[in-house]
Amino acid sequence: MSDLNISANKSSSLLYLRDDKIKLSLYEFFSVNKIFEKSILTKIEKTNLGIADIKCLLLISLNPGVTFNELMVNLDITKQSLNRVLKVLIEKNFILQKTNANDARKKNLYLTDSANNMLNKVLRPSIEKLSSAFLKSGTNSVQGLNQILSNIISIK
Repeated sequence: MSDLNISANKSSSLLYLRDDKIKLSLYEFFSVNKIFEKSILTKIEKTNLGIADIKCLLLISLNPGVTFNELMVNLDITKQSLNRVLKVLIEKNFILQKTNANDARKKNLYLTDSANNMLNKVLRPSIEKLSSAFLKSGTNSVQGLNQILSNIISIK
């Protein structure tokens, strides 16, 4: 199998960049995504919510006061799709919209207590699974994984 960024005279410390190792990592990303998505879908099956709704709530919980446009960019979805998601979440009393103090045309989005409670219940199994994996992986694993994911996300 061919190697990524490796020539015959580079050190063996770059063996982790071989195609087969990278492909295995990619496959594992797909597998992890499936595991977390299945866990979340199981928890929300009776709520009439979907993964898009949970992603939206999660992003708002991580960025209280986020605006519609910021949310749209971060979720990488269309205005129409985000409007559809927000309409449902507002009707379910999961999101509060507050007029922006600096620009009345903008609305800042916040989660309600019921949204926070529901999100915590839905995400609990995934958080526990991640926490357990991080504990087994050592002290630098959280920072290391987050750095890898940030690097992947920043390469467009």
